[in-house]
Amino acid sequence: MKKTILLIILAITAITADAQFLFRVSGNGLKEPSYILGTIHTLPSSVKIGSIPEYVEAEAKCRQLYAESDTSATQIIADALATEKENVFLPDGKTIGDLLTPEQFDLLKTWVKKVLNKNLSPRNNLKPINYLLFFNRAIGNEAMKTYYGDNNGFTKIDMDCIDRAVKRGMTLGHLDDYAIVEKMPEKLGFSMEIDAQVDSLVSFLNNYDKIHQQAMDAWKVLSESMDYWMKGDYESFASMEGWDAFIATNPLDIVSRNEKWLPLMKAAMSKAPTMFVIGAGHLVEKEGVIAKLRETGYKVKQVKIKKN
Repeated sequence: MKKTILLIILAITAITADAQFLFRVSGNGLKEPSYILGTIHTLPSSVKIGSIPEYVEAEAKCRQLYAESDTSATQIIADALATEKENVFLPDGKTIGDLLTPEQFDLLKTWVKKVLNKNLSPRNNLKPINYLLFFNRAIGNEAMKTYYGDNNGFTKIDMDCIDRAVKRGMTLGHLDDYAIVEKMPEKLGFSMEIDAQVDSLVSFLNNYDKIHQQAMDAWKVLSESMDYWMKGDYESFASMEGWDAFIATNPLDIVSRNEKWLPLMKAAMSKAPTMFVIGAGHLVEKEGVIAKLRETGYKVKQVKIKKN
């Protein structure tokens, strides 16, 4: 039976990697092949891309590496969020008790105590968006502990690929631009009008149990989908039930970005053999980069793990 994807996007237990979603791109005038590595953005620190011979062999054929985002933008993103976080407090001496009705405040106070184990005062002057972030972080921490124990040894495999590229002297490129910062949930949240923050918070609290269960289910499905990555079983991953719904409800994150990336990918490949390191969710369905490249004449074939 196909598994349902309820979404979140990221994590897995610590095991040694011996597979991956690696694809060879050729044809359509390319003199040398390029490659696409579909990643699960967060894998355990025990997973080292250098332990996968097929990736190392493909990497050696490439002269440049393109990741989703410009790694040099890290400080810019941090500064952008810090600027917003300077304004996390309510203006003009207002407090959370001023914004919420007595019933709404009691609801928030109850959940703050239950989830965060804190006592909430009506004189607290944090903006409502902060509580949403606190609750979401708590749910994420609970899911990590439930499905991955106390293992905190997680790292982005994307950065492992980038670090290797830097050491090899490969040219680095990126597919997203700084505009993506404007769409970050944290930045969007802090910039919301106060009334909108209140509405979002109250709606979240009124549906907390449902949201919590959906999030936990999503992490569970994600942990199961990681098995496909570890086995190199892209066919099962791509056929997981729910991709249509996820893509339809996340057009900016998937479809719009894929459309923007494709011309950049084609230009990069025409210049030099390139390794693209992108989230595996960008590969699937008819809107995915694999289907779109094939539509325009490229041959895209998965690099299978060589069996001993």
